[in-house]
Amino acid sequence: MAFTLTELFDKRNDTVFINKVAAACWKHAKTLLAKATPTDAELKLAAKMLSDVGDGATVKKFAIAAAVLIDDAAADDAAIETAVATAASKLVVLEV
Repeated sequence: MAFTLTELFDKRNDTVFINKVAAACWKHAKTLLAKATPTDAELKLAAKMLSDVGDGATVKKFAIAAAVLIDDAAADDAAIETAVATAASKLVVLEV
């Protein structure tokens, strides 16, 4: 069963979830930086992801995206990393 709207909205204040999203952002930034020829947009997104320690707009945006994509499924590390990577691949051109 999916989260209620209140439960989904409350994920933005879940410190454990936010911290995991921040770490997933850093790991995704690593994959962008490790590419042989990253685009300018990918490099800019990686810089934003690495500069946010969980209290800024980038991680908050990815936390919301992860919460929506995961919904009420287990928010384990793998699911969070997949959600962050999915959101990043779709939003990379908007984040520059």
